[in-house]
Amino acid sequence: MTDRTVRSLLPTNRASAPPRTDGYDAFLSYSRDSDGEFAPAFHAQLLDFDKREDVPDLNVFLDRTGLANNPSLWDAIERKLERSDYLILFASEGAASSKYVAKEVAWWLDHRGTETLLVALTSGKIVWDQTSNEIDAISTTALPAPLVERIDHEPKWTDLTPLRQRRFWRHHPYRPGVLAELVAPLRGPDISTEEILSAHIARQSSAGLRNRLVNMALGVMLALSIGAFAFAEREADRANEAVNANAAHLLGATSHVVQQDDPATAQLLAVEAVERLRDGQTRTALFNAVTANEPADPYLLRTVDVPEETGLADVAPTATGVVGRTETGDLVRWNPDDGAPTVLRGDRTPFGSVGGPGSGAGRTGPVVSGSADGAVVAAVDDLGVTVGRFGPLPEGGTSRQTHLDLPGTTAVAVTPDGDTLLIAWRDPESGRNRIGSINLAGRDLAVLESDDGAQRAPEQRLAFRSKAETDLEVTSLAVGSSRTVAVADTAAGTLEIRSLDSLEPTGTGPVDLPEGAIPSPSLRDWATLASDGDTTTVTLHHWADGSVRTAECPVPRAWAEPEVVAVDDATTRALVATDNGLVACEIGADTDVHRTWHLSGIRRPGSPVLVGVDRVAAASDGRIALWSTADTHGDVPLPGAAGAAATGRGAGSGSGAGSPGGPTAVLATFRAEPTLPAGTAVSWSDGTVMIHGLGTVELPAGSPDAGRPLLPVWLDADRLLLVTPDGDAYRTQGGTAAGYEAGFRDLVARGLDQGDPGCATIVSAQRTRDDVLLVDACSGLHVLDAGLQEQALYVPGPLGTTPRLAPEWAEPGRVAVADDGSEVAVAPRDFSLRVADLDAAARGETDVWTVRGSSVDQVRLIGARSSAEETAQPERLVTLGLDSKVRLRAVTGPGDPEGLDLTGTYGDVMAVLPGPDLVARNQGEALAFFDIETGQKVGALATRLYAPDGRVRANDVYAGDGQLLVVQDHGVTTGWTFSDDQMIARACAMAGRTPTAQDMPDGVTLSDTPACTD
Repeated sequence: MTDRTVRSLLPTNRASAPPRTDGYDAFLSYSRDSDGEFAPAFHAQLLDFDKREDVPDLNVFLDRTGLANNPSLWDAIERKLERSDYLILFASEGAASSKYVAKEVAWWLDHRGTETLLVALTSGKIVWDQTSNEIDAISTTALPAPLVERIDHEPKWTDLTPLRQRRFWRHHPYRPGVLAELVAPLRGPDISTEEILSAHIARQSSAGLRNRLVNMALGVMLALSIGAFAFAEREADRANEAVNANAAHLLGATSHVVQQDDPATAQLLAVEAVERLRDGQTRTALFNAVTANEPADPYLLRTVDVPEETGLADVAPTATGVVGRTETGDLVRWNPDDGAPTVLRGDRTPFGSVGGPGSGAGRTGPVVSGSADGAVVAAVDDLGVTVGRFGPLPEGGTSRQTHLDLPGTTAVAVTPDGDTLLIAWRDPESGRNRIGSINLAGRDLAVLESDDGAQRAPEQRLAFRSKAETDLEVTSLAVGSSRTVAVADTAAGTLEIRSLDSLEPTGTGPVDLPEGAIPSPSLRDWATLASDGDTTTVTLHHWADGSVRTAECPVPRAWAEPEVVAVDDATTRALVATDNGLVACEIGADTDVHRTWHLSGIRRPGSPVLVGVDRVAAASDGRIALWSTADTHGDVPLPGAAGAAATGRGAGSGSGAGSPGGPTAVLATFRAEPTLPAGTAVSWSDGTVMIHGLGTVELPAGSPDAGRPLLPVWLDADRLLLVTPDGDAYRTQGGTAAGYEAGFRDLVARGLDQGDPGCATIVSAQRTRDDVLLVDACSGLHVLDAGLQEQALYVPGPLGTTPRLAPEWAEPGRVAVADDGSEVAVAPRDFSLRVADLDAAARGETDVWTVRGSSVDQVRLIGARSSAEETAQPERLVTLGLDSKVRLRAVTGPGDPEGLDLTGTYGDVMAVLPGPDLVARNQGEALAFFDIETGQKVGALATRLYAPDGRVRANDVYAGDGQLLVVQDHGVTTGWTFSDDQMIARACAMAGRTPTAQDMPDGVTLSDTPACTD
């Protein structure tokens, strides 16, 4: 890694040096009640982890007897503490309540202090109160009292909880990283975690390589003896694969180690790891690198700190990024694709209010403007204008920044090519409002302040190229096309167009502006907002012809005080700020078609702007956050009835809603190509159907099914089939219902009409590979072709005529179809799990059902992995039992289910992500993700799950077509993507740069074609 101490880490055949005999590298303090089995096992792993030539083996003391069993041992324990360099505390609830652990910790604090105390969390919580800057003694449950009382800075600890919670922890992908974190300080202050990790992986790689070379040599001899080289070549390939696998695992482990301190590098390393080898360890590293935003926001690309801890006060968009000004007069420029922000240091005192009378009550500065490339930046403060130049200086130039003293300045603008500065100010002597332009092309900025000496009047010293008076109290300036400049007075609601060269008015008369409107950067359009508590609407006003366009901009119910703050020049997006986040809204020419992105990820977002055509940026507390609105459909809003239910004015209705707190959702996705965005349809139990990007489906006038819940099935990228519980269906074309699918009920009549009336309810409708599958309340199967042309095949359910399934709005997760459409799994209430062979059903066979286990609450199907992969797996079932246990079962063949041992308290929300092979469960307002193979928790997303009645349901989470859909307090968020290729693309976008050789851990060489390069 960067700034790494360089040393040889490759092991040799010689044994490592013996351990030190004069003392201990560390004393391990732990609770026998909490970690009596884990601590000795981890201790053994710790001693064996760092084996290098000429480096002594670690000597870590572990008391296996325990003071609780023999309190008279304290004198001996004290002598061990005196001879130890570090104290490793296994923090847990047991350690927090153990008087013997407290005694060991208290001794260490009295005699050694906190700098040599290493904390490893095995259970419980450690909570630091950022507001009071002290440990939260009430919420912290894992630290003994002496440490809680004396800790005076935010602690950093190694998290062992993922390992502690799993019996297979020795194979956990985090194990090398956390061991390296603890070993590094024991080796000295100049040794980094990355060095220890590299040494460990290099030792494994070298040992594996030696074994491969021996085998290869034997193979060559054998091949020579029989006249064939196939065996030798195969062994050589295996040796290369072993080296590549070790390099990939080292990259993944290093990504985890540096994630907190250097997220961009962590993302690059994770991508490099997956590009070299795609297995559980590298996919876990990629998943965590992508989802490490705090809090998780699917649209947040990254946040960056402005250098030197400068506090950003305001930002403005450029063609490539943003420019800004800090609270102390510094100028900032950031192009997200070129690396970190750059700063021009200023020497001004903190700015105050901007502008005089009429400039807006409570308005504070500075007002910022920049050239299209951000090379020239100008910012207004209460004393004048600060001007700066980034990049190359003009020939003979000596100054990058200057301040132009001009009290009363109210607005500033820079031409796109950066050759002209425009200033509006109120002359304090004459009381007149003026506009001036200054030529910047080829000029040293220092000359702007010193022309003809400092004794001249400010206006003369500024060397204005043109000046003009105006009756407007100017609040905004913008350079337009055809060498014009727009001048606006927001308070008066007036806009005028002037010549850029002479600053005189053109033939266009003044234009009245809407009250309280926010302009686009060019001042060609103005946006206003109307909110009645249930709906928020943005209206776009075009000044040239007075035309208007509107779009709904749904605001989460948990967010308050919406205010429109920006609209882009393309008039395709508006930006609404609230007290807790931002809402970006698409304003299309067709008012029925729009998209919405709900943006969070930084606290108290301020100074938000729209950048380019697909980005949003905001400055807050010295940080800049960047979101993306590209290549995604954004969020699907909740129907109006959901808002009414949440405020107590109504409730969801419709058969099978099963929720007095509001409508529940059934979700469906369709992706024509892996690289294309997925289409999303959301059908609510109150009868509302929303197709994302296309609006709300309206059933034909007079339809008897209006207000009834409809099951959505994608027929293709443009058409959706909506099935009613009694078997009627409607087909959509685009965002509208094309009409009743005549005769459709006749296709399934034999199963619905001629069977038991209790079975005649369609509870699930899903698309298989080639067909549409309907499941009725008695688990009967109705298979019909996607073209809806052939008679449906009916296969009776295995449980007779007693209804055992409810509609998906009420009991989701009881029907699951395999990715390839080959099987369907049904989990009827109070009966064993059943699996049906859909290929056999499509052939008209009826003997298609097999019993696969006891009664369960939910079932998901995981498709088979490719046999070309080294870890090929058959199709499997992931089930949630009545006992809340998650188990893995085979689809066919004998064998008992394998418990995934997901420790902790998690709700019954469950989705399966086939790409990275993860199970998602509800963890309060977050989703917890577990590796299907090992049961290890690999990460979490703070999703703010929406529950009108306080209970999150299984249909609040849906995984399909490489993305995760989550029902939140504003609707359905669709931006999380979990296929490998999509996560790679997102990680590269978040990193904002390409990897370098300095990013690589020791022992790994940057590939010839690095990841994240075009």
